[in-house]
Amino acid sequence: MELLICGSGSSEAMPALFCDCEVCRKAWKNGGKDFRTRTAYQLGEEIRIDFGPDAMLHRAKYHLHYENLRHLFITHPHKDHFSPLEMNYHVHGPMGPAMLKDHTLTLHGTKQVLDQFRQGLVKDFSKMRMELDELEPDFGSRTLENGIRFSFLKANHFCEGAINYIIRLPDGFTFFIGTDTGRFKEETWEILKNNRFDLMVLDGTAGLLDIDGGHMTAKQVLETVARLRKEGIVREDTRLVTNHFAHCGGMLHEDLEKFYLPHGIEPAYDGMILPLGKKDRT
Repeated sequence: MELLICGSGSSEAMPALFCDCEVCRKAWKNGGKDFRTRTAYQLGEEIRIDFGPDAMLHRAKYHLHYENLRHLFITHPHKDHFSPLEMNYHVHGPMGPAMLKDHTLTLHGTKQVLDQFRQGLVKDFSKMRMELDELEPDFGSRTLENGIRFSFLKANHFCEGAINYIIRLPDGFTFFIGTDTGRFKEETWEILKNNRFDLMVLDGTAGLLDIDGGHMTAKQVLETVARLRKEGIVREDTRLVTNHFAHCGGMLHEDLEKFYLPHGIEPAYDGMILPLGKKDRT
């Protein structure tokens, strides 16, 4: 199994909408890894994390078959991570029942996410082959029919109902999706201490900015990784990735590599593939 990083940018993407700053101008010129769509992840064919305004672009670019999705986990209700409008097209009936697989898509999210979904409905929900699963923002878990377990814990972000995910595969491979969070609070550290991660994806939105809030700066990522190592939460061979980069952070991909790689941390990019599973580790 693989984790596909469909998008690696923050809410404005990169080059950012309506922006002509130096970073965005260079991103336009460079393209490649400096072109960043809004952050989302695909886990195999049946599981996706976040479904924002670039979902259609991801589908086309990576040949994704959303009709095969069985589980959609949303991290929080901000529009760059969850676009309820798109969910209106998950329908069946006279408009084309053969186009959808004969299974249900479960939308997993906090109350704030599900409320946003309901408010955005323009179709009749009874005609949608979907189920809603409300997640409590405090620590809890769901085990899927394929044995993958999603645990969720409250994120340190700018809105209510924001969560991060700990995902454990049936073979024991354990990874963390922690974008859209600032410094971990002590209650988060207490949960993380009970795990030994094979892969961690951490928020690196703020780059060179000097802030302390709902996202991490590059310096704070290094501080976080240092404590993860000190606490034994990650091993020497744990793969560490940072993601969700904003143009206002002032760092192009080359800058990110120069900053992070010497510390054993990889900056993500659109289309990055991370092998999962004990036997797939390199």
